[in-house]
Parts: sequence; C-alpha cells; structure tokens
Amino acid sequence: MRQKSVMGHAFRGFLMLSVCTGCLPLGSAVAETVQDEKQRKTPVVGRHAAAATQAHARTGPEEIHVTRARRAFSFGADQHRAGNTTNLTAEELVTHHVTTVEDIQNLVPNLTIQTEGGSNVPDYYLRGIGMQDYTQNNMSSVMTYFDDVPYTITAMSSGQMFDVAAVGVEPGPVGFEHGLADTGGEVRITTNDPTKTLHYGVSEDIASYARSKTNFYVSAPITDRLQFRIAGQMLQGGAFRYNRDNGESLGRANEGALRAKLAWQPDDKTNIKLTGNWSQDSSEADAGFILGDNSNILPRDRDIYATGWNLNPQYAKILGISPKSKPSYNDVQWGINLNMDRDLGWAHLATISSFQQQQRHEYIDRDAESVRSGDSYLTGSTNVFSQEVRLSGKVLDDRLQWVAGMYYNRVRASGENWFDYTDRVGKNYFQNSAHVQPQQDFAQFANLTYSLTPKLRLIFGLEHQTDDRQFLQDAVYRYNPTTLAKTYSQVFGDHGTLTNQFSGKVGINYQLQPNVMLYADIRRGVKPGGFTANTTLTEQQAAGFKPEWLMAYEVGFKTEFFNHRLRINGAAFWDSYHDQQYFSYILVPNWGTVGSYVNVPRSHIFGTELSISAHPFRGLTLSQNVGYQRGTYDDFQVLNVQAVSAYYARTGQWKSFTDSYNGADMGIPKLTLNGTISYETKPVFRKYTIRMEGDYSYRGAQDTVPRGTGAYLLPSYFLMNGSVTFRPVRGPWSVTAYATNILNRDYIVSRTLATTVNMGISGQPRFVGGRFAYNF
Repeated sequence: MRQKSVMGHAFRGFLMLSVCTGCLPLGSAVAETVQDEKQRKTPVVGRHAAAATQAHARTGPEEIHVTRARRAFSFGADQHRAGNTTNLTAEELVTHHVTTVEDIQNLVPNLTIQTEGGSNVPDYYLRGIGMQDYTQNNMSSVMTYFDDVPYTITAMSSGQMFDVAAVGVEPGPVGFEHGLADTGGEVRITTNDPTKTLHYGVSEDIASYARSKTNFYVSAPITDRLQFRIAGQMLQGGAFRYNRDNGESLGRANEGALRAKLAWQPDDKTNIKLTGNWSQDSSEADAGFILGDNSNILPRDRDIYATGWNLNPQYAKILGISPKSKPSYNDVQWGINLNMDRDLGWAHLATISSFQQQQRHEYIDRDAESVRSGDSYLTGSTNVFSQEVRLSGKVLDDRLQWVAGMYYNRVRASGENWFDYTDRVGKNYFQNSAHVQPQQDFAQFANLTYSLTPKLRLIFGLEHQTDDRQFLQDAVYRYNPTTLAKTYSQVFGDHGTLTNQFSGKVGINYQLQPNVMLYADIRRGVKPGGFTANTTLTEQQAAGFKPEWLMAYEVGFKTEFFNHRLRINGAAFWDSYHDQQYFSYILVPNWGTVGSYVNVPRSHIFGTELSISAHPFRGLTLSQNVGYQRGTYDDFQVLNVQAVSAYYARTGQWKSFTDSYNGADMGIPKLTLNGTISYETKPVFRKYTIRMEGDYSYRGAQDTVPRGTGAYLLPSYFLMNGSVTFRPVRGPWSVTAYATNILNRDYIVSRTLATTVNMGISGQPRFVGGRFAYNF
C-alpha cells in the first residue's frame, strides 16, 4: 500500500495515508483551483514547474486564492502544456496496487517496463523506444526521475516506490528544460515533502501467499521555518513460484526502505530541502519457467509458476555465498539529495545536487532447470554524482517564458558476470566476465515559450550533450570447478565512446477555447553510445556501439467539458528511429558468432493515444486510456547464426550469412488499454462511506525477436482488479478488501534466452487481501 494525497471532486475527508498541504486539504476542488492559480503566477516554467510550485506551497507563506472554476480533476495546469503526459495521483497508485515501478505500465498507454532474465533491474520502453540492458551498464532510452534527480542507471529505480505524491510519464525526446536528454521520454516520480502541521500514519496490507506490506510516515514542523518527514516501507512474503522437483517455494519478498527529508526556509524567498534514502532488497528471485529447451533436457512447463535450480557447492564457494542459497537478490542502495531554490525577483534559481550509491549481488538461475548450465551471479558497484543548475523567468510583460540550465553527472561503475557451465557440453568450468566503466556527462539546455497572441504560443528548445565513457579492465576468467584454480584468462584492450550531439524541439500551442488546446511539435532526441558487458569473449565484442537518435513528430489536443467534469486528451505520433541500440549477434573472423549490441540503421514507429476521464455525478468516477502503436524495421540486416554455424560445420570456415528484416514488424505491443470505475456512496448511518472500485488492463502480444516463432512471443493478456473501502466520513482510519487478477489469468511479463533455454517470467496469480490504514 502506498501513501496518498487525496485529489478529485468525488472524494471527501481523509483517505488512507492522506497528507494535507499547509492547512488546505488537497481533496477539495477549490484546492486544485488554488494550485492551478499558483502555477499560473509563479515565474517557474517548464515541466517541473508544478513540482517547484508544490514545494513552494508546502514551505512558503500560506495563501488562499479562490476562483470561480471548480475542477473535478487533478493536474489542471498540465492541460495548458504541450505533450501527452500521463499524470497519476498518489491515490491512484494505491488504488491500482502500484508497489514497484514495473506496475506503472498497467496505467499508462504504450508503456512497457520489464525485468530481464529474472534479474531485479527494470528496462523501460515508451512508444516502442527502449533498450534491453541486463547488466545495466548503459544509459536507458527512457529516463527515470526521483524528485527531479535523473537516474541514469535504471537499476537504481528499484525499491523506491513508497510515500509517493505523484507520477508523470512523458513520451518523446526530453531534456530541454531540465535534467538529461534521451530518445524515449521520462518517468517522473515525486515523493511527499514535509508539512507545516503534524501528520502521521501507518498502513498494514495482508494478502494471499503470506504477503505483508507495511507503510508508515510522520511529518511535522521543528520550528516555524524547519520541517521534517520520515517515511518507510517493508514488504515480506508473497512466494507463488515453486521448484518442480521438490515443491520448495520461491519468490518470497524481503524488502525494506527509508526516506527522510528536511525542509528549511531561511527567508521568504528561499527553500532548501535535504533528502536521504536507503533501501535493501534481500528477496528471493523472480525465477522463470521453461518456454522451450533447445537441448531437449526438459519439456515446456505446463505450469507457468514452476521453476528449477541446483546450486553447485563449489560454485557457491567461489562466489562466497551459502551452498543452500535459493536464487535471490542482495541489493543495497543509499543516497542523498540537496535541492535549493530561490526567488531572485527577475528569475527563479534552482539547484539539485545528488549522490547515489548501489551494490548489487544477484544469484539467478537463467535456465529454470536443475541442470547447471545457466546459473549466473551478477555483481555491480555504482556511484553516481550529479549536479543541476537551472534559471527560469518571464520577460516582455510575461509573454516570453524562458528556462536555461546545465547538468553534469559522474558515474563510476564496475561489474562481474559469473556463469556455472559445468553441465554444458564442452564447457566444464566456471566463468567470470569483469569490467570497469567510468563515465561523465555534461549537458546544457534552454527552452523558450513565446505568446505570440493570448491564444497562440511558440516553443523552442535546444540541448547539447557531451557523454564520455570508457570500458576498462575488461577481462574473462575461467576456473576449474573442482580445484577452483584459474585455467584461462583474457584481458582486453581499453575502449571508449564519445557522444557530442544536439537535441532540440520546435512546437506550437493554440488555446482554441479556455477548455480546448491544440498542439504540435517536432523533437530530435539523442541517447549516448555504450558497451556490451554481458560476457566478453573477443576484442570486437568489447568495442563500443554508436549513439541512437530519433526524430519525433506529434500532434495532440487537450479538452475539458461540462464544468470540468469530462476530460478528453489525445495524441498521434510518428517517430523516425535511427541507429537503434539492439542486442543481436556479430561474426568475429577466426572465432565465430558472439552476442553483442548492434545499431539498427533505420526504423519507424507510429501510433495514437487517447485518455478519457469523467465525473458524471457526485461519487462516480470513470477513466479509460487507449494506446496503439506499430513499429517497422526499414533497414536491418541480421546475422543468421544457424546458417553461419552450418557452413562452418561443413567447411571449417566462418562466413557471414544475413537475413533481411526490412519491412519486418518490430514486435512491440500494438494495443494497450486500461480503465477504471469507482463509486463512493453517500454517508451510511450518517457517519461512514463505502467506496467501490474496479479496474482492468489489457496488453497486446509482444514479439521479442523479429519474425520469431511462437516460443519468442509474449501472448496478450487481460487483468481485472477490484476493491471495497469502508471509512468514517470524518475519521483517521479506513479498511479495504481487495483482489488483484480476479480472473486468475496466467500471463507472461518477460522472457529471455541466455543459455539453451527460452525462459519466461510469469506474472502474479490472483491475490486476495485486506488493508487497514490509520492517519492523523
């Protein structure tokens, strides 16, 4: 269960883990109007203007501005900004059981978030733009932000989804007003800030498979100008997978996290916020099941919750883990952020300093069998320092809004990728592939919004990015599985990649009516190059791959009707994708085929998105999101590994054979749907209300290999959830009964081919649970 701030015309009083800002309840329609009014008056511009305004409202002098408009929806100010951003309130995150970042994909059109091969790291794909990066040594095509800090290594976004105030998902190239540019878009996660009045609360969620989720927070003033907030979460149990050989359970969660904030206002124009965070995940792994075994050792699993593993004691010894270990994670992360902003009169100054550190140790069985052919152990150590400075303001009688800034990050990362090959023919050894990767990125950005007329605005953005990364001490070692003596070592040369490119955008907004806005824009986005670090075997494999870049074209509209009780937003897009970073195979002369990232010369993606929200009458809320996308390779020649191997078997020589994927479908999910219906009754016995909610999500089929067979296809799936909440009209507690995946559908969320087994990761079965929350 996640903490919530209440928004929406239909909701009254306290909901679970609700937080008030200043002395004004966010649950009222007037509060939303007040927030919009403040956003229109503030000199801060850009996508993070709302977040900055919210922080100012929580820490600055408390003022109330009442207008005539009454809004039934949150994020009203965003209706006057270009771009099809999906915004989610804290209440929506709790209602839809968003526990991890992967759960967000069920609420946002054309968004996919998947873990790879049973690891604990998410890969993000937005409108089909994304990158599969198991070792997490490359920058994601979709950037994740926590409290304005970009997480360039997406593995760091795991374990942070608690005490969240809001989530915003923006597709398309970004980085013209803040942070760092990329090609796919961004997922912005904002956590709750300290409050000027005392608030505290706790919730307990108990569900099937002995799953338990506990959340708590306390927020209060220390002095008139100093406030604090402490929040945390614990997640235990929930194991629904089992060993097909002995029935032993697998998948028990064991997570904990804390976040502490201090907010200080030394004067009426300055806000300083210090945030510290810590999280640890010692859960059992999300093991997979057998979709197909090329070695014909085991048949395909008929039960998608079945799996298998068998840890070699000698392998455990060389790794330094217990020989009784199940596939599991041991990931620890901590960090500290310092956000400062000051009203200079002529402009607004914001600075964001951050340091994040993560240690990863993950034992994963990547063949889902008791055979020792895919047991991997991934370790990683990553330190990231970043600094952003941003100025924003208005000139020419507020007709020209501007923002300009700089961003810098410094990454120091190292990793090892161990494999147990003792049961694979011709590979009776343990293998370790290790690397060190230093990197730094420096970006400058500027964005101008000019009101040509009261209704017509022109937008221009420009970003320059220099990314310098190196691949050092890359080596592969092999060990005798009995004596543990090193039998082979190969150290490769150092490599580097340099990205020095511009991104940009031009756009136009037309406010046709106060409640109807039209927009169009063209954007160019760039993502830096990187390195293949999965298992390096040759010098060619260690060489870097090129940056990818995107030309994105979008038109859209944003509307509200019937006194802001019906909201309809839509967009259509066309993306010209160049040098897509894609994991495939290359042929190394006198060696053979090896896995490596390649650049797909050219492809294109197009699609539409539609969001509808309605409050027909008091107590009833309806919403529906529709996403449709199609992707096609225009120029893509793929190495035919089977033909290359067959020719070598006949002639003893390596020769390249390729298949043309020109015109082939990219395999991205074509259709994504999600909808919600909720109804809150009038007071029962004059003291209590009952809130009933139901939601669904549908995700179309995904083909993870172009023109792949059925073994590489993730079938479409349909999920339904429901809940009933009972609470007093005025009171500090609430009780909820809920069920997720009510129909108990079997579905697959990702797949991987790491050894000889095509392995699938199953989604969760039906969970039935109850939640109790108490807030003051």
